[in-house]
Amino acid sequence: MQETARSCCGLPLGFKFRPSDKELLEYFLYMKVSRIALPPPYDSLIRDCDLYGDLEPWQIWDFYKDDDDGEEEDMFFFTQLKKKSRINRKVGLGSGSWESEDSAKKVPAGELETKLGFKKRFRYENKASQEHDGAWIMNEYSLDPSLLEPNDYVLCRIRRNAKARKKIKDKNKL
Repeated sequence: MQETARSCCGLPLGFKFRPSDKELLEYFLYMKVSRIALPPPYDSLIRDCDLYGDLEPWQIWDFYKDDDDGEEEDMFFFTQLKKKSRINRKVGLGSGSWESEDSAKKVPAGELETKLGFKKRFRYENKASQEHDGAWIMNEYSLDPSLLEPNDYVLCRIRRNAKARKKIKDKNKL
C-alpha cells in the first residue's frame, strides 16, 4: 500500500518547527539583521510581516496559516519595531495592542553567561473585541545591541492563548 504524503515547503510530513530561544536569536534573527537570506525551507517558516500594522492577530494568522497542516501551534515572523517616543505596539485599526506580561528576559549565548539577546512576552488586549481579548500570545526576540549595530528588527512567535480562548467560550455559553 502506497501513501501519498502532502508536505509544505518541501518538508517531510509531520515536521514541526520548534526552535529554541537561542536558535531563534543566534541563527535566524542574526541572519536577518546581517542581511543574509534564510535558506529553504526556513525562508517559508519565518515570514516578514508588519505585526504592528493594520492587521489584527487573527487576521495575520488566517492569512499565513498552512491549510494543509491543520492547527498550527506557533507562527514566526520578522517585524520592525515602530518607535515614537517609545516603542508603539498598537495593532490593527481598532483599539488592540500587545501588552507586556513580563520584563525582558536575558537569553544566554551558551556556557558563557554573555547575553545573546532578550525574550519578552506579550498578550493581545482589545476590550472592544471580547472574542480576541487576551486570546493571543506573542514572544518577541531581540538581539543584544552589543552584538552589532542597532537595528529595529525583532523575531516574533505568535500563538493562540488556549486558556483565554476556553474562558471566553465558556463565558459566552452562559
